Amino acid sequence: MRVTRTQWTARVRRTVVVASTLLLTVGGPTALAAPVTPSDPLGLGDDPVESVLDVFGAGTEVDVDPNNYALDCPDVLIVAVTGATDSETTRNPLDEVDRLPWSNWTGNVTVPVGEAEADHPGRVGWVYVPYASTYGVDATAIVPTYQESVREALAGTNRFLEENKAKCGSGTKFVLLGYSVGAEVMERLAVDIGSRPSTATVTSDDIAGVALVGDPYRPAGTPSLGRPGPSGGGFMSSEPKDYGTLTPKMQWFCRPGDIACDAPLRLGILPLAMNVFGQMHFTFAAPGLLVTDFAAAAADLAARTIAHVFTDPDFATSDESVLDVMLRVSDRTEDTSPTPPLPSPQEVSDAVQWALGPGRPVVEAKLAAEAEGFAEDNADISQLWEKPYLELGFLQHLYYWDNFPDNGRDWESERIVGWISDLAREQSEAPPAPAPAEPTPPTAPEPPAAPRVIPPVNPGYLAPPSPEQESIPTTFDEILKSLGIPAEPGK
Repeated sequence: MRVTRTQWTARVRRTVVVASTLLLTVGGPTALAAPVTPSDPLGLGDDPVESVLDVFGAGTEVDVDPNNYALDCPDVLIVAVTGATDSETTRNPLDEVDRLPWSNWTGNVTVPVGEAEADHPGRVGWVYVPYASTYGVDATAIVPTYQESVREALAGTNRFLEENKAKCGSGTKFVLLGYSVGAEVMERLAVDIGSRPSTATVTSDDIAGVALVGDPYRPAGTPSLGRPGPSGGGFMSSEPKDYGTLTPKMQWFCRPGDIACDAPLRLGILPLAMNVFGQMHFTFAAPGLLVTDFAAAAADLAARTIAHVFTDPDFATSDESVLDVMLRVSDRTEDTSPTPPLPSPQEVSDAVQWALGPGRPVVEAKLAAEAEGFAEDNADISQLWEKPYLELGFLQHLYYWDNFPDNGRDWESERIVGWISDLAREQSEAPPAPAPAEPTPPTAPEPPAAPRVIPPVNPGYLAPPSPEQESIPTTFDEILKSLGIPAEPGK
């Protein structure tokens, strides 16, 4: 049946409404059937024999792809963390079942990679990291918050990597694949792995590549497989990161106008609000919990900010702002330390006397810098409604996947498939690692070397925006055109 441009536009609008509604009602009363802990998200205990895959039970009928060699120490193992609505704590890591009709997002990469390497058994395998992708939102149940979800996915990913390394050694290399919230998980993990010493169980030598799709922490202007990327950055942070020894293996994929990864650069108050919301439960049947959570998150934020200001003797003369401190201490994803105590009355009195006396010029200069810096750090907020981020940003966030085959468009998912296939071929054709050399007798110790300093990575400088890069679509017609869908399909 022929579909007109008007019908396409109506369908796109309905898709946005339906998808937004479902994202706000995802979850169920069984989401917290068992407690989740950061160190043991699947409740496996300390049994070294039992693996993450074993816990899902032999004989359970699941949809395992015939080209998936995850259990056989493949040359390359894709470890995928997907986005909203697409996972739960008890998800079987090998199951290809869709969570929603358009979901199982990263399956748009893993399954095609397996098909591309079908003639090379044992070359590739993949697993989906189980975690509760509910982000605190449910109609009736109290489900893990956003930050708890990310923490659970981080712990599960680390366990997959460590267990597979113990089983397969260095013969299997990993590709870390993350989409949306999953991209945040893999981005955090990449920062960690890139700074690990060579003695760690899993190091950057074990990683073949990292692919981040729609990453809310994407550094501004990062390219995409050699192509210029959008000039914006992740709405949670667009600052350059230090990925250490993983830097040359990092790849981002971001569609222009995707508010997750191509947001305006100066939105300081927005990530702060998201960090607070990320600690809250949005349970529609228990609205009072939302108030309680907000009060607790705000009190913790205030206590940690005050503690930093009081314990850092250089804060008053530093370039660090109160907003900088609040952004850092409001991220409770990996830091689970208890709330610090408030300053004592004597400490407060001493600080006030100093601020009104000898420290007054310093305090006045700091307050003036704070006001100017706050305005500068939030100067781009107006762009959220001046440009079509709110109208089209969510839609752009969905269209990385080859959902309209044979339309001539070069989909991001297809490019990722080709990239991973190349990595797998290189790994399978690489000569075996040499056996460890015999230990040599100890010699006189050499003087310690100077510490290695890894400068911050600023991909924006490496690949500045070029006139050829895509611009942000401003209408539904332009979005359809960017997807390779003609105005009148079928003509």
